[in-house]
Amino acid sequence: MLSLPIQTDAAALAGEAAVHAAEPGLLEVLTLDVVQGLTEFLPVSSSGHLTLGRFFLGIQELSGAGLTVLLHAGTLVAVLAVYGRDALGLFTRFFAGERRPLALVIFGSVPAAVIGIGFKDFLESLFERPDVAAICLFLTAVLLLISDRARRKRGDEPESVGELLAEVSFRSAFLIGCAQALAILPGISRSGSTIAAGLLCGLGAGTAARYSFLLSLVSVGGATVLELPDLIEEGAGSPGLLIAAFLVSAAVGLASLKLLLVALSKGAFPWFAAYCGALATFTLGYLALT
Repeated sequence: MLSLPIQTDAAALAGEAAVHAAEPGLLEVLTLDVVQGLTEFLPVSSSGHLTLGRFFLGIQELSGAGLTVLLHAGTLVAVLAVYGRDALGLFTRFFAGERRPLALVIFGSVPAAVIGIGFKDFLESLFERPDVAAICLFLTAVLLLISDRARRKRGDEPESVGELLAEVSFRSAFLIGCAQALAILPGISRSGSTIAAGLLCGLGAGTAARYSFLLSLVSVGGATVLELPDLIEEGAGSPGLLIAAFLVSAAVGLASLKLLLVALSKGAFPWFAAYCGALATFTLGYLALT
């Protein structure tokens, strides 16, 4: 678990936010929904943006569990729209007796599951900390810059999921899984950290991205399942708002995912690193002056 030397008084920040807090309206919720969808797949951290968005908009609670589950469901739809063939290939190969591909995806998902479940309450408390999100955005910027130096272009990407995962060792799967676990922190990009870890393990850019998003099907699906008890306890919420959130999350997430793949092929990680660094600097400057 990453230990950050945070000096800001969390209680004071929470008190200040409470003064300006208001119940989120439809426009505010959908604004954060678009922010979440755009940043879910781009290597700039959706969790960090939601933490900062809530802070600057003065919203203490983004939504109930119903909206959170629908946002995750929209994310899953976006990933399946692009990588559904790979996901299906995992199971067809498993039932055909080739168990290694599915085992690699499950094995790589273990670190995030252990950290996410074992430190759930502590991690949730960090999502009220804009200072933590800003510092973690700096870490994301550093990861992107380091990984860009290791990026390799390949003329041919693996056509099948079996060929894809033949390039991934269990050691690489574990290291990429640890990067995904680190991304539970607000401000650490899940896509950025896992693709960066894949590049540093010697994978090609396309292979690293495909494995990263196969892992996301497990992690996002698991997070959705964990939130279901809260959904049942709270009730579904406004049907219109939930449907709108799902559609926006799926549509914007799909566009964001395709944009990431283009940006990755063009070597655009330094631009995302510059953005993360600038946003972190602005946030810490604002907190220091208020």
